[in-house]
Amino acid sequence: MNNKKTYKAILKSTSIFGSVQIITVLTALIKSKIITTLIGPYGYGIYSVLINTSDLMKQISLMGIDVSGVRKIAETDSDTDINVLKQNVAIISKLVLLAGIVGFFLTLSLSFLLSNIFFSSANYWYLFLFLSVAIFFNCLSAGNIAILQGNSKFNKLARSNLTSSLFSLFFAIPLFYFLKTEAIVYVILFTALVNYFITKYFVQFLLVLSPLISFKTAILEGKGVLKFGSLLMLLSFLPLLANYIIQIFIGKIDGLDEVGLFNVGMVVLNTYVGFIFNAMSMEYYPRLVSQVADFKKLSNSVNQQIEVSLLIITPILLLFSVFSEFFLKIFFSIKFLSLIPMLDWAIFAMFFKAVSFPIGYVFIAKADSKVFLKTSIFFNSLFTILCILGYFFYGFNGLGFSFLLYYIFHLIGVYLISLKRYNLKLKSTTIIILLINLSFCITIFIFNLYKTIEVLSIIRILVLMSSVLYSIVTLNKFVPIFDYFKKKK
Repeated sequence: MNNKKTYKAILKSTSIFGSVQIITVLTALIKSKIITTLIGPYGYGIYSVLINTSDLMKQISLMGIDVSGVRKIAETDSDTDINVLKQNVAIISKLVLLAGIVGFFLTLSLSFLLSNIFFSSANYWYLFLFLSVAIFFNCLSAGNIAILQGNSKFNKLARSNLTSSLFSLFFAIPLFYFLKTEAIVYVILFTALVNYFITKYFVQFLLVLSPLISFKTAILEGKGVLKFGSLLMLLSFLPLLANYIIQIFIGKIDGLDEVGLFNVGMVVLNTYVGFIFNAMSMEYYPRLVSQVADFKKLSNSVNQQIEVSLLIITPILLLFSVFSEFFLKIFFSIKFLSLIPMLDWAIFAMFFKAVSFPIGYVFIAKADSKVFLKTSIFFNSLFTILCILGYFFYGFNGLGFSFLLYYIFHLIGVYLISLKRYNLKLKSTTIIILLINLSFCITIFIFNLYKTIEVLSIIRILVLMSSVLYSIVTLNKFVPIFDYFKKKK
């Protein structure tokens, strides 16, 4: 019974947060299509450089406040501790304001250097001036989102995301149409402003009038937020840094056109395929935290999460793999079809991420900072080295192979560490599900090598359908999924 409750909780959270992610994915899809069609790979390369710079600087400045802030607010009972809640909201608001100021001046001070790195000239420093303003408002938006999420206002958060995305999209279309690449920095700045004012609008409905506090008070009372946040920052900062270094390398070797192609590939992997990981983590991490003292429950949760992850993600991976050419034409343009060999390798790599992802969260749930710090630095360094070598010798094909190689190494590494340190083992049922889904992926991957043979295209679709059927039947054994999707009476 407890197992069924856990499976049901996983499916419930995945469907709720997955639906929110789908809205974001759809709007991002339309925006990507417009950008790639109107400004091409070179323009998308510039857009990617500025967006990734913004994300990197935001993560450095925030120091994980947006993530740890959710936990601090969520710990407070809004019905009995309203004054504590107001104080916590005030602390988070002040800390993200400080982070925004730091982000602004940090980016501004590096503007000439960043211009030289990406454009081989200091003449484009003004782009990073605009970007520094966007980073300031992005930090404030992150604080508003943390307040909404910490108060479990997921409907408001979803509406906020949808409204922001639509407003930004409607503004971006005419700008890109008339100004082409010159519109990029204005779109980024306007998007940041829209996100801030809309998130602020939804936060005011919480009726939490936080007291005015000084920066000094916020820092003193928010020590726990900053300490825990600095650890969690590695979760998002190091991958961003790794991607940033890879982009710099690609840009120096082959120019911004190839950087644009690389980022389209990453958008496919992280947004259109990887959104399911974000959806799952919303419920999975708090559940692990609550079970760290009970090894049996913790081990069961990890195995159950792996099983559900594989059953949900495998059909999605196969769908994108079978129809990768179609998706690239629809989502982007024919100029990006050269990415298909890379995506064939990289999409296969996401299968191994679906296994290592739940295991890796154990390090964070246990607050095993030494292990988490060492593994994060090691694996992100390995990822960077493998990708640079792969691209240098074999271009995008080698880059895709590097992704696959990395996630295989990552799975082996985190499993061996968790086995030795926590005695965490995969159950026989988990291994069976893993092997069956792996066989689907290997079959599709092999057939992808012979895409010109029409009969194999039919077989690939049959394998995809078999994977979907297997996932539905297996999930239904864990919990009646069709009954689950019915609304509670």
